[in-house]
Amino acid sequence: MGVGEDGDSVCGPCSGDGRNWVCDGCGQVDLLIGGTQCLACTTTTRVRVLLTGPDGQITTQLQGVATFLLQDNTAEQTHVVLNGAGWIHVLRDLVAAGDPITHGMLDALPHGNRVGHLRTILVHTGALDAQADGLESLSPWLRSFLAGLSPKTAQLLRPYASWSVLLRTRHRGARLGITANAPKYARTRIETAAHLLTFLQDNDRTLAEATQHDIDTWIGLGATTRRRVRDFLRWAHARGLSADLQVRWLGREGLAENVLGEDERWVLLRRCLRDDSLALRLRVAGALVLLYGQIPTRVVELTVDSLISSQTGTYLHLKDQPVLLPPPLAALALELAALSPRQQSAGTPAWLFPSTRPGAHLYPGRLSTALNQKLGIFIRPGRGAALAALAADLPAAVLADLLGLSVTTATRWSALVARDNAAYIAARIESPDALNPRTG
Repeated sequence: MGVGEDGDSVCGPCSGDGRNWVCDGCGQVDLLIGGTQCLACTTTTRVRVLLTGPDGQITTQLQGVATFLLQDNTAEQTHVVLNGAGWIHVLRDLVAAGDPITHGMLDALPHGNRVGHLRTILVHTGALDAQADGLESLSPWLRSFLAGLSPKTAQLLRPYASWSVLLRTRHRGARLGITANAPKYARTRIETAAHLLTFLQDNDRTLAEATQHDIDTWIGLGATTRRRVRDFLRWAHARGLSADLQVRWLGREGLAENVLGEDERWVLLRRCLRDDSLALRLRVAGALVLLYGQIPTRVVELTVDSLISSQTGTYLHLKDQPVLLPPPLAALALELAALSPRQQSAGTPAWLFPSTRPGAHLYPGRLSTALNQKLGIFIRPGRGAALAALAADLPAAVLADLLGLSVTTATRWSALVARDNAAYIAARIESPDALNPRTG
């Protein structure tokens, strides 16, 4: 408990302190929390109270959660979680209700990190089965979201949300697979449209009466994400529900001026491959962006099993076809895989980029921020440079199959490269001497 005059450790009772040092729970001599129990016993009591339902029992469903809190973590770690984690408050309310916890119950709650973290914990501990994909939560979320809107707004928004946003998201997922951010983007489009309709209603206008000035004013009052209402306005105009209202699109992918120069790309790539002072996972992620044009959403979904080693080299499955990694990147990727925790529960993959959340992968936004701040890699220009370089050497169909791109995206990059090459050839024809270093 302390140090005596001779420098040796001294327990509480021997120090002469008159306080009680013996835990009522386990009988051990320790610093007591609240005067009666040690930290371990106090934490155990709090966990049991948290998970005990109205019938005075901890259900079989939540036994894994109890094990996770009391055995998989230290008493100190669990003490911190119980005091400050938002998902604990959500879990407490659900347990108090006395019903088995389901994905549907979580879907009906306000969407946010607390609910997402709790869902991860419940899946990791076996309390819930893993969802086939994140899109399962969209339909119940939509019902709850529309219920909170005015009847007129909900009536107008429901067909757009159900038959445009959700339907396209599912079709895209069937073709290319579901990314971690797909449900988030779908919700954002629906929420943005709802915000616009509410703004118009508050200003005594209907969507049919809305003018370009109304749209520009609303966009100017908020963040740039409001420009995502462009999709809703195009949908509404196509159905005769609004005028042809325009929203300038800020998406820049495919524009040559926003593609990283080749020299800059190789400088950053060499740093990823050679700079041992950088975090290993950032080096691997940065190289995947700069070499193969991968976006963080796809990078964080890679698993240890995505890497395959053979006599011919190390391959990485970015989509359906394995990509041969250059030896320096292969060595880094294998080292990262060796550090990643193996699968710990049913339905939980061994992520190549694991999160601090048990059973979850790293959040794409955090990876993007880290690449920006630590390596100076900005995703859009870096990815663009990689795709432009690959499109110059590979047919669009091969590029799409290899990297998991849509054929439309791959074709656009091939056309972009072809356009730039055509401009270069035309410049040589018009002024061959100016471009020939041997003349002059």
